Amino acid sequence: MKAQTFIFIGRSGSGKGTQLELLREYLSTNFSNELIKTIVMGDIFRSFFKEEGYIQKVAHEVSTKEGKFQPNFLTDALFIHKAINVVDEESTLFFDGYPRNIHQLEVIKELLEYIKRKDPVIINIEVVRDSVKQRMLSRGRNDDNEKAIESRLNEYDKFIVPMIQAVKQDPFFKYIEVDGEGKIEDIHRDILIKINPHLK
Repeated sequence: MKAQTFIFIGRSGSGKGTQLELLREYLSTNFSNELIKTIVMGDIFRSFFKEEGYIQKVAHEVSTKEGKFQPNFLTDALFIHKAINVVDEESTLFFDGYPRNIHQLEVIKELLEYIKRKDPVIINIEVVRDSVKQRMLSRGRNDDNEKAIESRLNEYDKFIVPMIQAVKQDPFFKYIEVDGEGKIEDIHRDILIKINPHLK
């Protein structure tokens, strides 16, 4: 299979990380020569928060106490640094947590055009607001207090919803939407059906 690019988007708590792993496992199993690399902004920021430094401290508070998305200057810097060290010609690429707004959509498009990646597939796992709120409250993470959750949900509506509209209007991206309300295995099956025409 030719190297592909998959970008996962969805609300916090939508299960996109789980679906990313299931798709990665499927491709690794069914295409034995498949090399897969992932860039997960949540993991990048969690590592960043553990570093010593004033910006790291401010960023940690923005995420955990305020539930806000990080500013573009910081998110872009961490994303681009990771991409430079991870991206290659042969591997299928998985992105999770980037892009999160129209500006970042343009950054990742510029990156993909620069490395001559065509037909990136954006997989949007659509889950209603109340469902993900209950999921986040029940999973018990330190940053999943009700105030921070409400803020993250508002940030999604403010930044990512307009970005999705931009994606739909840009023929550079192949947009797929799946219902994230059902069972994990059903969502995975739906993703496989919808990406099948894009697997080369």
